[in-house]
Amino acid sequence: MPRFHHANLGVPPGLEEVEGAFLVDVLGYRRMEVPADLASIARWYEATDGSQIHLSIDPDHRPAARAHTAIEVDDDVAVLETRLTAAGITFRSAGRGDLTVLFCADPAGNRWELRRPAGIPAAG
Repeated sequence: MPRFHHANLGVPPGLEEVEGAFLVDVLGYRRMEVPADLASIARWYEATDGSQIHLSIDPDHRPAARAHTAIEVDDDVAVLETRLTAAGITFRSAGRGDLTVLFCADPAGNRWELRRPAGIPAAG
């Protein structure tokens, strides 16, 4: 049975720390140690469920027009909206049945779909 392990996203040189702050401060990932041979070109982040986001520093990075990373979030939507706004990240919100979805782009221009099903307890 397949299980999700990680997504690898490109970031232009010089944006890796800002991108990392988005992952940690806005989305709640924690930074991981990277093997020494990758330290100059990669950053790794992990969620509490063990899934990861890897960042590859890419001088030719071009964000995809439609491709995106979708994650479920435990945080209350209002809290997440506040964090996005404080980070200067624009977003749009949509409702789909009992689901609230926030769409945004991270500092490197990678697209995200932040999903919050109704009825799950907020983190905290």
